[in-house]
Amino acid sequence: MSTPALRLKASLAHLSSFLVLSLALSNCDRVSERMEITQTRDISTYEAKPKLHAYPQERFGDERLRWETPAGWAQAERSQMRPVNLTFGPNKEGECYLAMLPGGAGGVLANVNRWRKQMAQPELTEADLAKLPQKTLMGIQGVYVTVDGAYTNVGAPEAKPDHRLQGIVASLGEAGLFVKMVGPKALVEANTAAFDQFVASLKLRTQQQ
Repeated sequence: MSTPALRLKASLAHLSSFLVLSLALSNCDRVSERMEITQTRDISTYEAKPKLHAYPQERFGDERLRWETPAGWAQAERSQMRPVNLTFGPNKEGECYLAMLPGGAGGVLANVNRWRKQMAQPELTEADLAKLPQKTLMGIQGVYVTVDGAYTNVGAPEAKPDHRLQGIVASLGEAGLFVKMVGPKALVEANTAAFDQFVASLKLRTQQQ
């Protein structure tokens, strides 16, 4: 494996550990009673302006991931499974997120077929997988997937008709990287360029940056 690939793999492992720790700390019950803070202070002209709607890691300078949120998209609650989580559409009916799984979740074909199952579409074979187009995700070549159908989200009681799922499945050793966008078909079609912009902007911040 080349030196850049080894560095990227190490960065992914570091990011995964960081996200686990961040999630654990965010769930700690540090105080038993709520306290109201009433004191205020003026912001110095030398301080950076506060970033509205930022994630805690962005506010406190500990964000390992870097990306650009497309115009009209909004940040949604993130988790260990979704270190980047965005919504779009008039009623936020579209979603797009980055997922990183250290174990790979079964490999590229298994994940592509898992997505296809969510869209009520038949599974692909290895030969079918080889025919799919590819796109780069954070420096890794991945499989580009577009599936139309009735979408059933995990735990949803019923399927949503006329939806489109669009995403990239990539792997590096035992680590898996996924970007997935799903929503009403017309809405996803209208946001394909924004999806490409978001994917291209995704980067890992190195210690030197």
